[in-house]
Amino acid sequence: MTVALSLAYAIIVALLLNLGLASRWGLAVKLGAIVVASGFYVVAFEGHKQLMGWATSAIMPEQFRLHWITIEEPDKASRSPGSIFFWISELDAAGLVASEPRAHRLPWDEATAQAAEDALAALTEGEPLNGFISRGAITAEEDPTGQGESAGGSANPSGDDGLQPSFEFRRVPPPTLPPKPPPD
Repeated sequence: MTVALSLAYAIIVALLLNLGLASRWGLAVKLGAIVVASGFYVVAFEGHKQLMGWATSAIMPEQFRLHWITIEEPDKASRSPGSIFFWISELDAAGLVASEPRAHRLPWDEATAQAAEDALAALTEGEPLNGFISRGAITAEEDPTGQGESAGGSANPSGDDGLQPSFEFRRVPPPTLPPKPPPD
């Protein structure tokens, strides 16, 4: 799919550039058209990242089901700042999975990495986890709902709105089943 879209884009741009070069436009207009059309290759490549499933840096949903975490530690030798990748699905108001899984990328920081490691340990033990994000408003001790046990604590990566979001991972409570009918 991605290759077909790239080829279609390249053919259309080549045809448009060919028409432009064969015209009687001035040299500056022709060079400008080449630069603009070539710039769209970069735009198309960045747009294809969403199609290919690369991790997004978009804001994570407030409530999500955590499927997996990958932690890339900072590396001073290569000057890599490090990243934490969360594979999540958004939850609806009832706490049920409401979207397909999506990879999210957050910059590495110590608090987020510690919470992610604790959550990853729970995941490897087979515990399903839900994640919750708050903007520093409620801590686990102040949670009035008391839904589920906390697993992995909280983390405080910097938020773009100036508030410190806090991640909390809780074990998914077992489903409630309807009562069994009495035997006949």
